[in-house]
Amino acid sequence: MRSRNALLITLLSLGMSHAAWSSTAAGNANSNANSREVASALGGLKNKTHDLEQAPKIRIASFNIAAGKVSDMTAIAKAIKAMNVDVVALQEVDKLTGRSGKLDQAAELAKLTGMHVAFGRAIDFDDGEYGLAFLSKYPLHDSKIYPLPSGQREQRIAFSVQTDVPEFPAPITLINTHLDTKEDPVMRLDQVRELNDRTIEMRGIKLLFGDMNDVPGSVTWTELSRYWNDIMPATQDGRSWPAENAEIKVDYIFSGNAQRWHLDSLTVPNASGDWNGIHWPAVSDHLPVVAELRLTEQ
Repeated sequence: MRSRNALLITLLSLGMSHAAWSSTAAGNANSNANSREVASALGGLKNKTHDLEQAPKIRIASFNIAAGKVSDMTAIAKAIKAMNVDVVALQEVDKLTGRSGKLDQAAELAKLTGMHVAFGRAIDFDDGEYGLAFLSKYPLHDSKIYPLPSGQREQRIAFSVQTDVPEFPAPITLINTHLDTKEDPVMRLDQVRELNDRTIEMRGIKLLFGDMNDVPGSVTWTELSRYWNDIMPATQDGRSWPAENAEIKVDYIFSGNAQRWHLDSLTVPNASGDWNGIHWPAVSDHLPVVAELRLTEQ
C-alpha cells in the first residue's frame, strides 16, 4: 500500500488526478492486448489417426557437439552418419570463430554428411558466431530465431525451422534450444515460459529438441511438460552428460501435445559409450538422443 500511495502522490504532483490514475491503471490491468488471437487457433492440421503399420515414420536425434572441442568435424560427421537420422538438432555450434579456426561448422557438417543445413545465431563470439543448427535429409525452410530471457548471462534462443518429410500430412516444425546452466532454475523457467508462449500457437506437427540443462522431474522439465511430451519412457536410462560415465539426463526430444507418436526405438549410448561403430565419449562431452517415431495421431 505504501508504494501505491507513493506513486499516487508522485502522479498528483505531476498534475494527474486520482480518477485519471485509477482509469489508467484499470485500463492497463484489463487490457486484452496479450490475449491469444483467434487466428492462432485456425488453419491447423485436421485431426486424424493412423494405423500403426501405415503410420508415417521419422528418425530424429538431438546432439550437443561441444563446438568441436572434444573432436573435430570429421569425427562428428562420421558420428551423425552412424545415427542414420532424417533430422538431427545440434547445440553448441561455432560459425567462423577464432577458436574453431574460422570454420563454419554447420556448413562443414552439411558437406561431410550430404545433408541440408540451417544455422541459428545465438551470440557473437570470438570474431564469429555461436548457436544452434539443424541437419536434415530434406530441405529446411522458414527458419526463425526467438530470443529467450537471459539477463546478464549468455543469450539463449529457440531456433525453429520446417521440413517436409515424405508421407507426412504437413510440414514438421522443428524447434531447437539450449537453456541456461545455472543451478538456480529461475532463468530456465523464464526461458521455458517464453518458449512455450512462442510455440503454443504454432499449428501442425511439432517436435522440440535441446540441451535443457536440467533433469526429469525438475521445475524446468515440469514447466516444459505443460505443452510438451518427453518421448523417453520414465523407466529408460536417459543419462547423457558427461559422455564418459554419464551422470544426468539433460538432452531431450519432446513431441507436441496435439500429436501422438509410437516410439519404435530410443537410444542414448550410455552403457559403454559404444554404439553403431562410434565411441561417443571421444566425439563430444554429451551423448546423443536418437529416436525412431511413428505418427499415430496427427
